[in-house]
Amino acid sequence: MKRIAKIIGIIFVLFIIIGLVFFCIDYTRVKQGEKPIFCIANPAGAYLDGGTVEYFGLGYKVIDFHQLSGYDKIKIGTWLMQYEDFAEEYENYVEPLEAVMRAVVVRADNGLMVMGIEENHTGLYSVGYKNPENLEFKPEQEILIYFDGGILESYPAQISHVTRIEVVKEKSDVAIPEEEWKFCYNSREKVSVVISKLTNTGIALEITDDNEKPYSYSNEYTLYQKVKNEDYTGMNYEIKEATGNTTSAYTRNRQ
Repeated sequence: MKRIAKIIGIIFVLFIIIGLVFFCIDYTRVKQGEKPIFCIANPAGAYLDGGTVEYFGLGYKVIDFHQLSGYDKIKIGTWLMQYEDFAEEYENYVEPLEAVMRAVVVRADNGLMVMGIEENHTGLYSVGYKNPENLEFKPEQEILIYFDGGILESYPAQISHVTRIEVVKEKSDVAIPEEEWKFCYNSREKVSVVISKLTNTGIALEITDDNEKPYSYSNEYTLYQKVKNEDYTGMNYEIKEATGNTTSAYTRNRQ
């Protein structure tokens, strides 16, 4: 009799230990917004509120809310926990509003490059969007971008969490400035510079620009003349009289 009681006691302790391990794992998952793995779904099925499901574990319960109002939380507690325990929370729930940006498409290829045309959203934005509707985006279209409000500060600024995009005008009334066009379509890699002629008095360059729009770039160049004076001591001489082994051996003529 004592042997049987001992075995029952051991089984009971193991049951509690296993239940605690399962609870800890599922508790961690629920806090991370994930479904439990050591529970079974209520055989009665989901609630008719949008799809809320109850799960039962070893001494604990999980309620995975999916209401039509947008309330989408996961709760964990004992078997005594009830759906109605969270009535105040889900009845007062207000679904977060999406942010909306009005913009003009500047470039459309693997992603979108757009120009914001609202007072609080101006300049260029890079938009990451999977485009499940297979919309055909084209330059100069006016669009509405729905996203979570987060914008990564860079240049161009980046919008990644986009839920949908609507085309409101095939051709916007807002003109795209030339500098925005050039930024989106031009690249220095498409410009080649070759020295075609080099003499004692000057240099000739051949520049090829394969950009869709002319690339604008400017820089200062300096021509140096090398002179030599073996007697140069660094004192009481003009710069042009310096020896060829010193920095001051070169004079500059800015072109």
